[in-house]
Formats: sequence, C-alpha cells, structure tokens
Amino acid sequence: MYKDKHGFVIGGMEGVRYKEYEIQLKPGSKLFVYTDGVAEATSAEKELYGTQRMIDALNADPAASPQQILKNVRASVDGFVKEAEQFDDLTMLCVEYKGKAGEQP
Repeated sequence: MYKDKHGFVIGGMEGVRYKEYEIQLKPGSKLFVYTDGVAEATSAEKELYGTQRMIDALNADPAASPQQILKNVRASVDGFVKEAEQFDDLTMLCVEYKGKAGEQP
C-alpha cells in the first residue's frame, strides 16, 4: 500500500500545484486507486468499512481482471454497509500494466 497525503480536488481551483511522483510497475502489476469514500463507507451501526476490509477484498482474487477487482471491492462495501445511507461517493480505478511489446512478466 502506498499512502499519500490527500491533495486538493483536481480542477477545483486555478493555480493549485499538485505533487508529482512516479512508480515502477512490472508487466502484470495492477494499480488500484480510490477516494476516501471507499474506506469511509459506514454501516448502520456507524462502523467504517476501513482500509483492512478493502485490502481483504482486493486480495480475495489476485488473478482477477481489473474489472472484476472493482466488482469484488464494490460487493464487499455493499455487503458491509447494507442499506445504510452513504454521505460520500465511492470512486475507484483499477488498471493492469501489460508491459511493452516483447517484455516478459
């Protein structure tokens, strides 16, 4: 898990500077990014979904496609919060780096 300090919303204001960084991915690596609404999804008992539940959902099927990983996390969140009203969006992105032509995993 790579933790990063929250930045200002992209496009929210002119002239805002954003931190730039790079990560190295190997062929077959998957990258999952999300907004705080995922970990802060709340049950009717006012318990947060949390990072550990999200990690468990991500690791439930490591060989899954990015699309299936998103479905797995969403199903896990939905199963946790059930019918409780949410106050934030759930935004997630999962991509898989396939590598350059001829590059071996």
